[in-house]
Amino acid sequence: MKCMMACCREDNSCVENSNGLEGFANGHIMSVITAQTIGYGNTWPNECWQGAWLLIVHQVFAMIMNAVTVGIIFSRVSFPQQRGRTIAISDSAIIARRDGILKFMFRIADIRQTQVIAPRVKAYLYTWGPLRYTAEGDRIPAKIENLNIGYIDGMLLLPLVEEHNIDERSPLCGHTHQTLMSVAAEIVITFEGTTEFGNDFMARQSYLPNELRWGHCFKDMLGLPAPGTSQYRIDFSGFHEVLPLIGFEDLTQSQACQQTIHGDPSSIPYPLLNENTFVISSSMVLNHGTDREHPRLQFRVGDTYPNQHVGITVRALIYRWMDRDAAGVPQDYSVQPLEIGFASGQDRLLLWLPMTMTHVIDETSPLSNWKIPEDALQDADATIVILLEGYKYAGNDQKKDIRMRFFHTHQNIHPNHVFQPVVSPPTVDDRKPRVNWVDFHTVMPVDSMDTNHSGRLEALAGLWRTSGVSQRHSGTPYSNEHTMHSLPHSWRPGSFHASKAFPSDDSSIGNPRKGRTWLPFFAKQQQVAGMMGK
Repeated sequence: MKCMMACCREDNSCVENSNGLEGFANGHIMSVITAQTIGYGNTWPNECWQGAWLLIVHQVFAMIMNAVTVGIIFSRVSFPQQRGRTIAISDSAIIARRDGILKFMFRIADIRQTQVIAPRVKAYLYTWGPLRYTAEGDRIPAKIENLNIGYIDGMLLLPLVEEHNIDERSPLCGHTHQTLMSVAAEIVITFEGTTEFGNDFMARQSYLPNELRWGHCFKDMLGLPAPGTSQYRIDFSGFHEVLPLIGFEDLTQSQACQQTIHGDPSSIPYPLLNENTFVISSSMVLNHGTDREHPRLQFRVGDTYPNQHVGITVRALIYRWMDRDAAGVPQDYSVQPLEIGFASGQDRLLLWLPMTMTHVIDETSPLSNWKIPEDALQDADATIVILLEGYKYAGNDQKKDIRMRFFHTHQNIHPNHVFQPVVSPPTVDDRKPRVNWVDFHTVMPVDSMDTNHSGRLEALAGLWRTSGVSQRHSGTPYSNEHTMHSLPHSWRPGSFHASKAFPSDDSSIGNPRKGRTWLPFFAKQQQVAGMMGK
């Protein structure tokens, strides 16, 4: 504006009808008219290079100012931090079984009507146990492990319960409530997404061991559409509420944890695509076949979704616990494979229907001593491990699934029993066989008058039951008893000390925690109130 005023005063010919244009107000008006191209009226620039260059510089400067102003306003209006406040993550997480599969679960929802683009959920397990030193002397104060999260709705239209399978590949495998407390564990959930404007945003939540509810489920908050309508009703007032499952109402955290871990060995996985649908019978049977001389040890395997696994193999191993071997050399245990009808143990199965796997106890079998009940007494505390594995197609990639089960000879082997048939022949209508999965684990006793009934096998079971072996839990796909041996001593329940569960200022690791490693983005109670307000 000062340049325009100076130009008008020095050379009135550059601006027509300037008439000695002076003053700040007149210069400001002239500048606004030039920048906004309103029109000069009776006053306009003449053929003057000085004024022309001045107008060019002024117009470029005005464009820059417009771009900066619009950018600032747009960035404040579309600031993605506010979008992260509309993503609700449950206050508590759940560790419970679904169709026999142990899972870590939490609930997530989007309370806005606008959709999130490409939502992503990640979960990490932080453990702050006693300091660990490597062989080279490097100090490792904390351990961070990824928890694989399954499917997430690409549009997040409805509240979703995210699941993480706790199996042999999970960092949570083998942990109990007390072990998580002893290592001051914390599970951090991160939600990442993109707004409709293309801006990335994030929301976070974390769970301490006391916020993990064992043997619970989330309260149902989804209502079906009313007759004649197609809109679902969502009650966000119960978004964070969890309810105990049947049989867990009056249990403490530790009791609920143990009952959840041991679970029901007779459960059947639901036939879902891209899930581990392998199943192994909850017990083994010992009987005589057509050959009365050689007993048979049997178990049953199956796949509730038989069209998604290929390259299936099954192996059986017997672990015997001992102090010394036959030569007197100190030894903790011995392990031997049990042949189940395959020469190499690597033959591929087709689990189109459930199969009964058989190990014949002959002279070459590691169980040949079972033919004489008194000699079989040494295996009263032995453990038989069954490993079922196969590859699952997921798109163009292959993912390996495994299922393990542990059988204790004195408790999980039933002599003079057989498995109840579960397959019905094809019908005339559809030519497809039917599988009664309800009776998959059911065993039937062999009648005492049957030729397959053996008094030696009955005597063998009686000796095992009266051998004084300490009772163990029945074989389950996941049990703390079977996996605790792989954990460091500092993770064992016996090393837990209540005063160290949640250190407020642990100077030894240089990380003051004060309960959490970070603070949430917003107060969750206010969030619920805001959702209810909408």
